[in-house]
Amino acid sequence: MTPATDNYLLLRAFVDELARCGMRAACTSPGSRCAPLVLTLAREERLRCYSHIDERCAGFFALGLAKASGLPVAVTCTSGTAAAELLPAAIEAFQARVPLLLLTADRPPELRETGAGQAIDQLKLFGSAAKWFFEVGTHEASKERLRWIRTLACRAYWTSLEGRPGVVHLNFPLREPLVTDDPLPADESGRPDRAPHVRRPPFPGTGDTQLHKLVEASRRGVVIAGRHERMTPLGQAAAAFCEAAGWPLLADPLSGARRGDAAIAHYDALLRDEMFSSEQDPDLVLRVGDLPVSKPLRSWLAGMDDTPQVALDPEGAWQDPTSVLSDSLALEPATALAGLTALVSPPTATSTTGQGSTPTEARAHLLPADPDWLAGWRAADERAAEAILGVLGPVDLNEPAVAAELGVLLPARATLFVASSMSVREIETFWPVRRDPPRVLCNRGANGIDGTVSSAFGAAADADGPVVLLIGDVALAYDIGGLLAAKRLGLKLTIVLLDNGGGGIFDFLGVSRAAMANQDDIYTRHIATPPDIDFGKAAALYGLTHERVETVPAFRAALERALSPQTGSAIVQVQTDRRSNVELHSRVWSAVSRACSTTPAAQALADE
Repeated sequence: MTPATDNYLLLRAFVDELARCGMRAACTSPGSRCAPLVLTLAREERLRCYSHIDERCAGFFALGLAKASGLPVAVTCTSGTAAAELLPAAIEAFQARVPLLLLTADRPPELRETGAGQAIDQLKLFGSAAKWFFEVGTHEASKERLRWIRTLACRAYWTSLEGRPGVVHLNFPLREPLVTDDPLPADESGRPDRAPHVRRPPFPGTGDTQLHKLVEASRRGVVIAGRHERMTPLGQAAAAFCEAAGWPLLADPLSGARRGDAAIAHYDALLRDEMFSSEQDPDLVLRVGDLPVSKPLRSWLAGMDDTPQVALDPEGAWQDPTSVLSDSLALEPATALAGLTALVSPPTATSTTGQGSTPTEARAHLLPADPDWLAGWRAADERAAEAILGVLGPVDLNEPAVAAELGVLLPARATLFVASSMSVREIETFWPVRRDPPRVLCNRGANGIDGTVSSAFGAAADADGPVVLLIGDVALAYDIGGLLAAKRLGLKLTIVLLDNGGGGIFDFLGVSRAAMANQDDIYTRHIATPPDIDFGKAAALYGLTHERVETVPAFRAALERALSPQTGSAIVQVQTDRRSNVELHSRVWSAVSRACSTTPAAQALADE
């Protein structure tokens, strides 16, 4: 297909999705660059398109129509000052709280600031008058991109309506040719029955009924709990619901939900095994918090095209990089899960004999759960734990062992601050299930390593219990000046340093094996970048105590000394090796895979 055909296929899916969400009207104005948008809108039979010569008139016409109907109206125009003519209507829509979708055509980046005609800076052109702006870009009309642009259309539509209604501005940089005579193939990328790709009830209180219907119809549900660092009862609520419903709980430690009898600690290792992951076929995925760090978990979720996936997302974060969500509900997660727990196992339920019914009896009445579903996950998790322990051993100190030990040794009132890159991945893979887990924080908003030490000291400034920072040598070197807070601000922080001689996460990536990177050892100098710092001397410089440990028993003793109230801020240094860590992880994953192959289902497949 030509790029022009790709444009029309993507725009057709985009406009189709707007109509599925409920849009009924659009306004157009003439121009060359906007031709793909105009033609696509005008050819959609479910939309009534109103043609205007003047973009300013088009904007205000759409404003009046949206006011009268209460539904978002789309407005499209060509690039340059034509887009600027929509500003007065955008400001009025912002002030009057009217939902509008402004779809501006634009020159592609290579024609900006080069003297090309009708090319002005249209990025965030409407400033604070727009509640959301997005640069759409140009793409091939692959299955993944069609799914993405459908999600984008849903997000734009629901965002304009949700909360305080207002303006959503989408900027479409379009390359020539702008028309195509190629016949467009049938579009099968939409959901069945003309349903929106993502449903998000825009009004408060309209999501509970939808959520309850989805849960009541599920026999093999799963809850995915990602980063949620606020002080809410989400972790307890997720654990209680999953225990009552018989659903596995796959919880990133950053969620506070890796607790209770339904939590699965080793899903990251389990889902690396293709046979195991292919056997796990939920009929509903309920997602709370951000997406977990685990790449195998993300890949597993991305492969569920036909499985309903529901996010409880009251703030419109849209944590959905693979565009597989079917429902996004503006429900507070802890409250919604508590309500589901009451639905699944009512505390006042009684049996016909007058005796209190068990949770299983109540569940059988309200939720026909598969009794083997959670049991299968738990059995696999136990086998994975045994396999991992068999590889790590009780004495050798390594990065996975440090993560596992911290998960056991830290008291419930502690806070663990984790650096991005490898440290947070070690925690997700090897952190155990606990009934009273400590709080886990990490700068995973943008996933950078900058400022990690300072952020951990900031957490220590408002903590009721001990604060521990798990960090690598590069991240510590990057923010080593943050250690000043120990003496200047009188704060106590225990730093567990994984010193593996550089950026250990890169050794897991293809760049570490690329010939061009290893020529003249470019990889080590420019990518792994070992800081080669004597951290004992750095600790002395900033007034921290320092201890280097080499075995698990020594680490336990050093951590106990560092956490003692009599000890100030301290660094407990664990010396490891990047390449050995890669090999160790490989042995762990192989051991878990072998453990998975002993399941009855896997053995039956092997025997066929």
